[in-house]
Amino acid sequence: MRTFWYAGLLLLTGILLFACQSGDLNVGQSVINPQELTIQSIDTITVRSSTVMKPDSFITSADNDILVGRWSDPQSGQLSMRAFAELDYTANTLSTQTNLVLDSLVLEMNYSFVYGDTTSAYSINVHRLTKPLVPQLYYNTSSVPYEATPFLQKTVLPQPQSRGKQIRLRTSDALAQSFYSQLLSGQINDAQSLEKFLPGFAFISTSTNNTIAGFSAAAGASGLRLYYHTVDDAQTAVSLLFPIASLHFTKFITDFTGTPLSALKSRSDAVNSRLTDNTTFIALGAGLQTRIEFPYLNQFDRPVKFADINKALLVISPVRRSLQDNTPPPGQALIAGQTPDAVELYVTNNQNQVIATVPGGTNPLAAVAATTYYSYDANSPLISDSYTFDLTYYLGQILKQKSLPQPLILTVPTPNTGYFSMKSLVQRVVLGNQQRPNDQMQVKLFITSGT
Repeated sequence: MRTFWYAGLLLLTGILLFACQSGDLNVGQSVINPQELTIQSIDTITVRSSTVMKPDSFITSADNDILVGRWSDPQSGQLSMRAFAELDYTANTLSTQTNLVLDSLVLEMNYSFVYGDTTSAYSINVHRLTKPLVPQLYYNTSSVPYEATPFLQKTVLPQPQSRGKQIRLRTSDALAQSFYSQLLSGQINDAQSLEKFLPGFAFISTSTNNTIAGFSAAAGASGLRLYYHTVDDAQTAVSLLFPIASLHFTKFITDFTGTPLSALKSRSDAVNSRLTDNTTFIALGAGLQTRIEFPYLNQFDRPVKFADINKALLVISPVRRSLQDNTPPPGQALIAGQTPDAVELYVTNNQNQVIATVPGGTNPLAAVAATTYYSYDANSPLISDSYTFDLTYYLGQILKQKSLPQPLILTVPTPNTGYFSMKSLVQRVVLGNQQRPNDQMQVKLFITSGT
């Protein structure tokens, strides 16, 4: 009986296997023959770009650098930077010594970096503050009153590598003697008595060149240095530094007057790239960002026998005549071996607010944001640089009509520290739009379809 049962089971299995294999095994080959597949490259998708403003304030007192200078161009207006700092008191034993002789009092400002024109004269004025700085966070919009007339001035060629790593401004002999005498008498003996004598400084450049000087406010780098010697040894100078390390900040002043960007009055405003010589801008210190739109992407006419999207790249090209015609672009490493700030795409709305990150790459589950860095080909005889975003999944969903196109914002995300460095804040880049003969912004689409 068991033998007949096994025989019946085998017969039933054979019938089922035959049934599964019956029919045309080439169904699917009739849709697209693998031998007829081809990859196409498409770069005609419409891209619109404009410049928008991010009016938010940002902290400038947390970094070890202060900025003095300006940058101006006919399309994006002028950005000026002026710095404010207070002296730190340095404990000393001058009041207990009787054999000292004053030499001089010098304000020493050590360079951290210089961007822009280093071949033209750079002038810096130092004004005395009329009230001391209060210990608190200071922002790009903060200001402190100062005397109208500078008490120190100097003009230099800002070349730290060849002409000295600091700017030295010697005070008047009268100020030096007064400061020295009050130290000897003990009248200046702590931070409060020091700020009463000299509340602090405002640093302002009067130069019209595109030059931005960064000065170090790290401990022991810059400040007011008193030089003196002993009666017994006139050949050996001794010095005492009162640094500007604790309280300092940089004020940013933006002026769009007379430029197309003067139309930027609020966050919701946008200036079409056609009005700014077919360009847009990213400039953190000036609050400028680039808005990007793909208005007809969901109406894309897919080729006959369309199979799938292989790759979708958004390529954005900076407009540069030379590598020295601007400050370093965002996304470029400022220090060798250091990871630069990324440039990122965000979904935005009519108010140009950041709504969400844009997924990058091909896999939405990887949770990778659409970020990139500045790319430059050093071996190219011409300037060859770009920002390239892999938007395969994001644009693919729109092309397949599974989601709607939304405007994007291109900018630099705020670091985890909550504030940008001064080097990052002066980075800026001019980006070509789709209509420029060179340095175009374009979507490069690679799709597979049948022939």
